[in-house]
Amino acid sequence: MPKNRLEAFSDGVFAIIITIIVLGMTLPASFTVANIQSFMWDIFIFIESGLIIGQFWYSHSQLLDQAKSIPVVGVFLNILFLLVLSLVPLFTRGVMESPDSTSPIIGFVATILITSIIYQLLLYYLNDRNMRVDNWKFRMASFIFVIAIGVISFFSPRASSVLFIIFPIIGWIVKLMSSRAEIK
Repeated sequence: MPKNRLEAFSDGVFAIIITIIVLGMTLPASFTVANIQSFMWDIFIFIESGLIIGQFWYSHSQLLDQAKSIPVVGVFLNILFLLVLSLVPLFTRGVMESPDSTSPIIGFVATILITSIIYQLLLYYLNDRNMRVDNWKFRMASFIFVIAIGVISFFSPRASSVLFIIFPIIGWIVKLMSSRAEIK
């Protein structure tokens, strides 16, 4: 399959995912303190989800930029990757609507973990000797962190939702530091 077709399709899906997240938000009916606090929570969760989606998009685009061709198994894994990632808006809305419920954050955590695993398989199948491979220590630390967030959600769903912002922030810091190291 031509690489540019897969890139265009994937970019479109990423854009739709973020659009669906924002369309799931509503302005408060009245601007009471409680409604504004609830709306600020929604904005926080939107930013968190958007940073995670953006991080997956960036990694995915780097991977496809480095790939010379896309085998059929790569196309299949890419579609599976995008299908699972498309569940993020569903669980994002669940976390927005029920911040003190464990189920939405567990769904969110499971979605991120499964998406990450599929991404690693995609990385493996598209990888050749000329491609740069991501830092496996960072990937393992990320898996452990996301699982820990899932465990915390059983005790304090809202706290685990807030802590989850660390995942994309650290991911973006690592990417920024890596890009600076490549420039030097």
